[in-house]
Amino acid sequence: MVISPCQQVLLGAGMGWRKYIPALLAALLAVVVVVQQVSACFDPADAYAVEVVLNAPGIEYNLSALSGAARVDYAGGTAYAYRSRYDGRLVVVVSEQELKPGGDSKHLAVRVQVPVATKEYRVYRCVLPSRCSWQLKEQVPLSLAAGESELRLELGTLRCDTACWVRFKPAISASVPDNATLLVSGTLVLRGAQKVRTPEGGGSELEYRVNMPCLLSAGAPCIRVMVLIPGYDAPMRIEAGEYQVELTLGWHASTAVEALLERVKVECSCLKVAPMEEPLRDLGWHFEESGELAKKVGDSTVRISSTGGELELSIESVKELSEKDLEEVHRQLEGLGFPPETLRACNFTVTREYKIVPYADVNESEVIAALKAELEWLVRSGVVSGLEPSDIDSIASAAKLGYAGWNRRIVWYNGDWVPYSSVPGAALVRCYGGVQPAFQAESKVYGNLPQAPLGESQESASALQVSESQPLYGWRTPSWFWALAVAALAALAAAGIAYAAVKKSLPA
Repeated sequence: MVISPCQQVLLGAGMGWRKYIPALLAALLAVVVVVQQVSACFDPADAYAVEVVLNAPGIEYNLSALSGAARVDYAGGTAYAYRSRYDGRLVVVVSEQELKPGGDSKHLAVRVQVPVATKEYRVYRCVLPSRCSWQLKEQVPLSLAAGESELRLELGTLRCDTACWVRFKPAISASVPDNATLLVSGTLVLRGAQKVRTPEGGGSELEYRVNMPCLLSAGAPCIRVMVLIPGYDAPMRIEAGEYQVELTLGWHASTAVEALLERVKVECSCLKVAPMEEPLRDLGWHFEESGELAKKVGDSTVRISSTGGELELSIESVKELSEKDLEEVHRQLEGLGFPPETLRACNFTVTREYKIVPYADVNESEVIAALKAELEWLVRSGVVSGLEPSDIDSIASAAKLGYAGWNRRIVWYNGDWVPYSSVPGAALVRCYGGVQPAFQAESKVYGNLPQAPLGESQESASALQVSESQPLYGWRTPSWFWALAVAALAALAAAGIAYAAVKKSLPA
């Protein structure tokens, strides 16, 4: 049986709980890592910003020249914010960031943000029936013998009425004894016949294989090659047909283990465009940070998202949609592979919602020019050293509106400036946070932002303090210091209560 650090404190309170301080510190460090990861969540304002982390070798920084800038909470710590010298409506945030949560070193990061506001929309929603269906076994008991072995399971059928993109996620749980190790990997195979047969009347057999390393590991790390595997890490395209699904599990166990294949989650998207890939520019669609496929159609924004094996269609509009507007949306969706009869049968529900939109009319080229101007000033003022003019030009060339936030910020990798999400092994986040007050045109923080610093060599400790107790929209995790303090107090309180309880139960 595995004994948690809290249980250990209970058992050992009578003998003195000081020896459990390392376990408590480990728990506190885990809390800090979680806080850092949450602070990296997707901010809706990221879509209207450009951000770069200056992590190239030889780049150093000194923040003393930022006297007069406002101090704000950003990226899990304190940052400096001010109005851009290129355009006073834009916000500049200079912060210190890690490349990975819990990293050993920090680097200077510069962000240029278009201020945002909220706007009321009418949102039309409709659930489109899936063109894929499956019947796969769930709750399959597994007896994993000691040593190396494998087991083949027939799981059921998968049927796709048209060519689709699929991804499979097996969920396996196991009760592993203390000091034992277990590593489980697998191979999923689809076997079927092609639905659309040849003019000669014949058909072709179809087979797809998906390697699934590191399905489960306990007591030892599982090492895999960091490449995206179609069907496992990324969607895989399969032809229309009915498939038998077979899963072969291979394992290495130091002792016999009882496990359970809880289920195999299937993600299916029957679009012409591969999910989570760069857009096909001739179609005009793109994937947003939230994972939704989106396109601007007239004054409306059309989005498609996957929910529970079905596709949800949503149309955001500032006005009521006419029949002509809906017909244009249908025409755009037909280009993705949706049949007209499916769209015409769609029964829309209408709600009123509030969305984050740019407050200032500033285009992408102006935001990039502002970023370039701010980087050049940071070099001239002595805040940044080692950043060459050629680097600034390369950063400006790589920048795009929306390259901001943890996943999409620009970083230096292997001699190039690229979005962080394209770096092999990048630690990406999939959570959602609120909008920073400094980016909200309606907030006091934005209204009180000072003009760009002039570069006087003064201590940054004299910087203006700007804060709000709550963001106007969404929420933000507090800084790591406060999270650490709260976690420390909670841990010490729990230890004190445990000590008192055990002492009371002991004979006098």
